[in-house]
Amino acid sequence: MLLEEIVNEFEECPFLHHLGLEVIRFEEGDVRIKLSMKGCLLNTNETLHGGVYAAVLDFIQSMQLRSVTKTRCVTTTSTVHYIAPVTEGVLFAEAEIISKGYKTALVEGTITDQEGKLVAKGTGTFKLIYPANTDKGEKR
Repeated sequence: MLLEEIVNEFEECPFLHHLGLEVIRFEEGDVRIKLSMKGCLLNTNETLHGGVYAAVLDFIQSMQLRSVTKTRCVTTTSTVHYIAPVTEGVLFAEAEIISKGYKTALVEGTITDQEGKLVAKGTGTFKLIYPANTDKGEKR
């Protein structure tokens, strides 16, 4: 699968649009996304809902992994560390592949605010899904 095809899949994802995520950069091993805060993403404390942090981390981790592996993946575990509340502004997310094996990968993601302050961090374990017509042969 080509990088252009992968980024197009993400950019056409309804949930990505629902959250308001924007792909800023999508290159092999170098992905960055942006989230402009909006009222519908806030919880009853009027801060960014924890589920949004988790979704953003899941998106950036899988995007980073797919930019390198060029294959689909599914999240098998996810851990989120909520570091600072956010009430307004713009957030940015990036990720790094910590380890990648034949079938699984561990990816770490971070979310920072517009000043570069860390607001959330997390890791995800992903199962790699290879097309049935490749020699890797891993299916869902």
